[in-house]
Amino acid sequence: MTNIIPTVRLASEGNRNTLAAAARAGEIIRVRRGAYCAPDQIRVEGPGSTPREARRTALARVRALHSQLSADHVFGYASAALLHGCRLWTAPPATHIYQRYRASGHAASDVRRHAWTISAGDVTAAAGMPVTSLARTVVDCARTLHPLDGLVIADSALAMGITRETLLEVLALLPARRGSRRARRVIELADGGAQSAWETWVRYEILRRGLPRPVTQMPVHTAVGVFHTDLGYTGWALGIEFDGRVKYRPDGVRPGHDPAQEYLDEKARAAAIRQAGITIENVSSADRRDVAAMIDRIVRHLPHDLATAARPDPLLPP
Repeated sequence: MTNIIPTVRLASEGNRNTLAAAARAGEIIRVRRGAYCAPDQIRVEGPGSTPREARRTALARVRALHSQLSADHVFGYASAALLHGCRLWTAPPATHIYQRYRASGHAASDVRRHAWTISAGDVTAAAGMPVTSLARTVVDCARTLHPLDGLVIADSALAMGITRETLLEVLALLPARRGSRRARRVIELADGGAQSAWETWVRYEILRRGLPRPVTQMPVHTAVGVFHTDLGYTGWALGIEFDGRVKYRPDGVRPGHDPAQEYLDEKARAAAIRQAGITIENVSSADRRDVAAMIDRIVRHLPHDLATAARPDPLLPP
């Protein structure tokens, strides 16, 4: 995922009173204490904020903090995942940094400081800022975040070229602590074939119920060519497709994107897949309201004895 880092204005570089007045008037938006962005860079956070907007706001906070800090620091955890361009399930509400010194009692509430437990090999740069390496970032996130958040990041990292073996090696080098077993499970289940956070979510819900691991980007040979379903079970001729409405909005996928043509192409593709003998089960973000019903729709296409024998994975909570 390509990052566009918002431009940040610091109060220390201008007239604080003027900037504060501009913020009250809505001419600029306060990112964090002493830092502001233009309204065309980010939106005020609220119930209507989209994941993309939340991501840009989090990136603006990272940029602002980097500009304000004079002491050595390295961005880590979900903040580093952001800078590396990983997909996220949830944008971090606070900015995470490794620092060598202990924070004072007046430390900012929007910053999470971590003890400097990283080596030189754990540090790199992304977007011109110091960050933990991609492998260390994934492992830190897998150990501390909800497994779904960790899996979205791990899927994204595998798609970017990191290997599962590298992630497991980094995990093995760190002291065993709470979250290590969960991290290993997340890394074992990660799959670079996921092409969106929502596809990862569907797979996570399937896996946490103890069902067989589905194939990502399952190939289907049809009369008009080879197509791929988001997920599927080849042996049971089942394809699982996540319907993202973004595909049907103007410029929803790329500049100049034609949603009407996308809709027609999707219909033709689905028809060809069904003619090849594959059942397609469609899911969407609306299924978050009743995940059990979504899983029931998938399970009805699987062998009865397999479905009844499935047991929830204790390392993958709701």
